[in-house]
This record gives sequence, C-alpha cells and structure tokens, in this order.
Amino acid sequence: MSTQTTQAQPTTILIAGATGMMGKKVGHALLAKPGVTLRLLVRDTHKARQKLKDLIKAGAQLIQGDLSEPESLNAACQDVDAIISTVQGDHDVIVTGQLDLLRAAEQAGVRRFIPSDYSFDSFRLDEGDNYNADLRRAFATMLQQSAVSYTFVFNGAFTEVELSPWGTLFDEQKTTFSYYGDGNTPFDITTTDDTALYVAEVVRDPAYQNKIFRVAGDILTAKQFLQTYRDVTGKPIKEQPLGSIDDLKTLIEHKKAAGAPLNDYLPLQYHYVMVSGKGKLSELQNNHYLHIHPQTLKAYLKAHPD
Repeated sequence: MSTQTTQAQPTTILIAGATGMMGKKVGHALLAKPGVTLRLLVRDTHKARQKLKDLIKAGAQLIQGDLSEPESLNAACQDVDAIISTVQGDHDVIVTGQLDLLRAAEQAGVRRFIPSDYSFDSFRLDEGDNYNADLRRAFATMLQQSAVSYTFVFNGAFTEVELSPWGTLFDEQKTTFSYYGDGNTPFDITTTDDTALYVAEVVRDPAYQNKIFRVAGDILTAKQFLQTYRDVTGKPIKEQPLGSIDDLKTLIEHKKAAGAPLNDYLPLQYHYVMVSGKGKLSELQNNHYLHIHPQTLKAYLKAHPD
C-alpha cells in the first residue's frame, strides 16, 4: 500500500465545525500538507477570530456561513473542492444542517464531502442502538444519493473519551473500572490527533471516493484495557463487572421509556455498542498510510500521564 497520498486532490477544503476540538485538529493536519487552501466556516468571523487564531496564522481563511441559515452556505461553498464536517449537535445540525450544506455543495460543484462521523461503524447498528448513530445514518443515506462523492471515516471510540468518566469505563477518581459483558469482546479506539491525520489524507485521496475508511489505533477488550492502564500507571484500580449485555440493554431501554434526558443514557449506548461488538470495525485500512503511526493505548498513556 502507499506510504503517502498519490495524485492528491482536492486543494481547497472547507471545514464546518472548525471552532470545535476536532475541527481545529483536522485544520492543523491539513495545513501541514503542501498545496492545501483551507477555509473555515464560521457563524461570526469576528467572534471566531480569537478561537481560530493559530489556524489563521498558519494560513486558514474564515468564511461566514451558518448551517441554520441555508442561504448563507451557497457563497461559502463556491470554488471549494471538498468539505469536511466536524459539527456536533442534534437532528437540526447532523441531519438538517449537514443536508443544507450538502445542497449548497451540489450547486457549487464540490467534489467530496466527509460527514461528521468519527466513531464506530454506524451502518452495522440497528435503529435505536445509539441515538447519534441514528442521526448519522439518516444523513448518510442522503449523502449516498447525492452527486457529491462521499467518504465515511470510522475510527472506533476516541481514546481520550474512553479514559474519561463520560466513556463509562472509569469513575471520576479513576479508582474503579466498570463494564458490562464478560470483558472479552474487542473494540476499537483511536486518538483524536490520529483521526485528524487520517481525515487530512483521505479527503484528498481518490482511492476513497464513495468509500468507507476504517482505522484503529488499538484494538482491546475491556479486560485488556484495564490491564494496560494498570501496567502503565501502576495504579491499583478496582475491576467491577456490572452485568450482562442484556442487562445493559434493559437498563438503557428502561431509561428511555422513563423519559430520562438523553445524556443519562447516551454514554451507555456507546458502551453497549463497544462491549457488544456491534460497532466493531472490519477491514481496517491503517496500512494505506504507512507514514502515520497511530498511538496504541499504552503509548498514549505513557505520553499523557495523569
């Protein structure tokens, strides 16, 4: 496989969601590539200037546009070769907002669109397994029917998230490691930095036109994750199995039926997809870009001690 992008295209790239963490990282990864003109879609160029000062200093241009105002997107997409979306939000952003951006891209002749996925393989999930995945599949169906070429980027869970309480494995103090299932089902993790590097490659690579790109920095079971954390940090963390996969599914459905807020069960839905194996990535394509060396969990922990 290639060690670098050959016949790289396109050159003018627009990022939607540039003020967010992922948008900034993708922006820096793109500006490290020769021949890239980077535009950042922002609602208010004045307010965004301070947040994006490092990218602006490196050569990025601010373009005014708002996903909630479709008429503002047509001009933003002019003379753009590809769009990378890193937006986060509900149906109004992930489905309606990205669709309005796609329609503007179609009119402007944009050649490639990478939607905001950056997670497990949502196409393998059933409706209701994960709220965010449901939204992303809904938009993916529309994108696949568009004249604009697509690339879906799946990287499993973010390493940083799984090391945080939101990932549900660790408690706030990192004294307890909890999981559902037997702890022996493998799942994929990738750092946000590495994901950004891969996005910056695939957006210009004709080999991934109308395809899915799957990558993982590491593949571990819950038990292996815990053991790696213990080995690197030396911390005596307690292992706490919480029940079966069915128990977890029942808990999630109970919370949904009781009208619990989304954030009360969304982290559990992510945990379910991981420990059940439903979102496991197949046919990983790490080897397509041999110059990128994604961090394993062990390497990340050594580089980022608590």
